Amino acid sequence: MLFAIIHCIIVLMKVYDIAIIGAGPAGIMAAIIAAETGQKVILIEKNPAIGRKILATGNGRCNLTNKFASPDRYHGADHNFIKDVLSKFDQHETMKFFEGLGLMLKEEDNGRIFPRTNQASSVVSSLEHRLTETGVEILLNSEVKRIENHDCWSITLSDGQVISSGKLILTTGGKAAHYLGSSGDGLFWVKNLGHTIKTVHAALVPIETKESWPKEVQGIKVEAQVSLKRDGQRISLKTGDLLFTHFGLSGPAIMAQARNAAANINESTITIHIDLFYDLEIKELDQKIAEIFSQSGKKTIKNALSGMIPQNLINVLLRLSNIDGDRKAAEISREKRLALLKNFKDLTLTILAIRPLKEAQVTAGGIDSTEIESKTLQSKIAKNLYFAGEIIDVDGDSGGFNLQWAWSSGYVAGQAATQK
Repeated sequence: MLFAIIHCIIVLMKVYDIAIIGAGPAGIMAAIIAAETGQKVILIEKNPAIGRKILATGNGRCNLTNKFASPDRYHGADHNFIKDVLSKFDQHETMKFFEGLGLMLKEEDNGRIFPRTNQASSVVSSLEHRLTETGVEILLNSEVKRIENHDCWSITLSDGQVISSGKLILTTGGKAAHYLGSSGDGLFWVKNLGHTIKTVHAALVPIETKESWPKEVQGIKVEAQVSLKRDGQRISLKTGDLLFTHFGLSGPAIMAQARNAAANINESTITIHIDLFYDLEIKELDQKIAEIFSQSGKKTIKNALSGMIPQNLINVLLRLSNIDGDRKAAEISREKRLALLKNFKDLTLTILAIRPLKEAQVTAGGIDSTEIESKTLQSKIAKNLYFAGEIIDVDGDSGGFNLQWAWSSGYVAGQAATQK
């Protein structure tokens, strides 16, 4: 009877040098780098396919890195921690890596790098091929129920199968876009192992406003300088595209600052300040508006302004400035013109909430980086445990920076885990 039980345990348990939980970009990179050294590697994924987050990035085109990636484009962890990781496998190494897989790349605005095919599936296919070449065993539809560490790591799956490995790399992500598989399970396991978890909240996510008027101009996109203020004091600033929505605001200039809003919204009133003419000083803009009204005195005010601002937005701004847009431009008073000028340069809204985690591109927060070795991404608390990707308290700006963090950290963890 005892022999039968021992035999059953041996049959159920599979033994590997390195096990990686989470087949997102960081996990895939870690698996490839580790397997290239001849290690026996298994990549465990609860979804029916690998790389689902990769497929969702860049509107399905995969903005796989950014030419201008540097530590100052990241938040959360200490600057030197991020620098140590990025320096081992930067954006240039990332581009060479993918070109080595046969993927042609191209650069678009603001240094964003895409596959020339414009298809994220091309990126995933090239990675799948390399995983096969290096002999990585991929276990799909496999949800991890428990992980334990004794002399080695023991990973119990929902079907009762047990995976044993000498080293474990966790790349399970944060809590953003949980429909793609990021449920926060990894953070729960890590906390049980003794690690500190920094509060997780949405980053790179749209913002809801108390004011309802953005719904009237939903779909309109403008380039603007946007700042957030807490009790009148500026806490962040970003220039870029802004999109009006039915619930408030979206677009890169807004989403890049959502992490700041999330960190402060429960403590204070956070206001959004939009400068629609950030390239002009107030005096210069006032002069231009006065000239337009002077030259187009017989036109209605709203028609006179049609060359400056999208028409629907003009109507809203005139109403907010308490100006009758159907009056002649020549009839506008200096007081009304200055009220309009104020809304052109400091259009103010109040944040009601940030959109839920399921809509976020990435989460802020995660494992406290002070408990991780920056040069290896090995845990300082649990032996033979490594981390990579969004599970660590690091989040980047929009534009390929978060995928670069995944590639960089996956490379570092995968390489370090092969060392004795």
